[in-house]
Amino acid sequence: MPKKFNTTAICIPERHYMVNTSNRIQQIVEELVEQNKYFTINRARQYGKTTTLFRLKAALQTDYYVAKISFEGLGETARYESGLVQIFVEEVGKQLRRTSLKKELLDGWCEPFTENASLTALGNRITELCAESDREIVLMIDEVDAVSNNKLFLNFLGMLRRKYISSNEGEDTTFKSVILAGVYDIKNVQIKMRTDEEHQYNSPWNISADFDIDLSFHADEIAVMLNEYRDDYALDFDTAWFAGQIYNYTSGYPFLVSRLCWLLDEKVSRDPDFGTRRAAWTQAGFLRAVKLILKEQNTLFDDLNKKLDSNKQLKNLVYQIAVCRKNVPFNLNDNLVKLGFMFGWLKELNGMTVISNRIFETIICDKLIQEKTTSRIYQAADLEKYQMKTASGLNMDEIIDRFAAHYKSIYADRTSDFLENEGRLIFLTFLKPIINGSGNYYMEPELFDKTRTDIVVDYQGRQYIIEAKIWHGESYEQTGREQLCGYLKRYNQPVGWLLSFCFNAKKEKLTGTRTIEMDGKMIRETVV
Repeated sequence: MPKKFNTTAICIPERHYMVNTSNRIQQIVEELVEQNKYFTINRARQYGKTTTLFRLKAALQTDYYVAKISFEGLGETARYESGLVQIFVEEVGKQLRRTSLKKELLDGWCEPFTENASLTALGNRITELCAESDREIVLMIDEVDAVSNNKLFLNFLGMLRRKYISSNEGEDTTFKSVILAGVYDIKNVQIKMRTDEEHQYNSPWNISADFDIDLSFHADEIAVMLNEYRDDYALDFDTAWFAGQIYNYTSGYPFLVSRLCWLLDEKVSRDPDFGTRRAAWTQAGFLRAVKLILKEQNTLFDDLNKKLDSNKQLKNLVYQIAVCRKNVPFNLNDNLVKLGFMFGWLKELNGMTVISNRIFETIICDKLIQEKTTSRIYQAADLEKYQMKTASGLNMDEIIDRFAAHYKSIYADRTSDFLENEGRLIFLTFLKPIINGSGNYYMEPELFDKTRTDIVVDYQGRQYIIEAKIWHGESYEQTGREQLCGYLKRYNQPVGWLLSFCFNAKKEKLTGTRTIEMDGKMIRETVV
């Protein structure tokens, strides 16, 4: 059976097309495990943590005994010390039974406790196991977030920490390495203690080494995976181009990379508009896959929406970055920036905080637009949407003209501060019902000048480049034209649209539309 792309559970090299992460696995082995490090792989949801543990275990089994367990779904039993200890012993025992560990040593590990099991008793049993074993033992615990708000779990980590320190001092024997995997940084986990109403920061895992290894997929790595797929199915497409496009939309987020590939292979190829894998792996097929991923409900997007709804401060930060294009320094000492980074929505670019990829940015903007579907600007576009389309695509001139007219009538009495912050979202809100179902958009920011944003609209295989900006004078306007011209060259488009929001006292003299030719490109400039 040929391999498949996989986006559920663990990816297995023999069954699934995978980016080759062997170099990363070897780096983890050499720089962390072999150096007796305890560490946490804290990455966003569906970022390949479980698959990384799976492959790491396979790499370590030649030289070590590896016990890989999960704390997912432990239930109420794990909230009591004796219950947590017994579950831990049982789960580790199941793993060690698959190794060549001596039977008498394994039996001793699995023997029921004669009294109520305690963390102290567990620590003693760990010492006996590791001291008598003919190989060093590596412990992996997946899904630690399931119990990270449990004070008992922190006590458990504290016990492992004490043993680690004592072992380094030559006074104890314990696990070679302990590897935790979860979304949150256990080193600085915040919990609400039962004894009072204050939030406290606890560091039972301050022995943890930094885990700085990049788990995202790079474009050249994606291309290697696509080469294997292309050859297996005797296809003929430009794998470098597809790898570049996939990376541009996902920034190498593992789930999103695999999901786009899966959609191309499983959904687009069976769509009546395409019908074959050969037809699917084209530019039009790729844009269809992007449209599909943006429309689907999956656990990653559901989690993003729930977290934004439950944390108004984080939602406001994301709004300021994604919509208002505010310059926010990337500082992990800022709790909101750190939280967005851990969730995988934010990343650092040249010292600034940006949305981590186009897919997330569109999902976030769509969520904000969805909250405005009852607005007059959205309803106006919805009523007139068929008049702004042609048989072959969008009538962007008409879209800009109608937007300008509705903007003037609806928002004439709003303050300049409101419009300056909301202008782009207002335009995207107007655009959304027009392209909905047949296209999508994303934004290309100019990093150090967030007052300008290029919006790229993909619609029925065609691309439209619109620059939305704040008017700051004619010289600044010229800079905007030059930037737009550069984007038109990059996307090989003959015409682009420049939409400027003007709050100048002489606004009435500036508003209107004109067409400018620049370096072989046509720019239709509209000031509102």
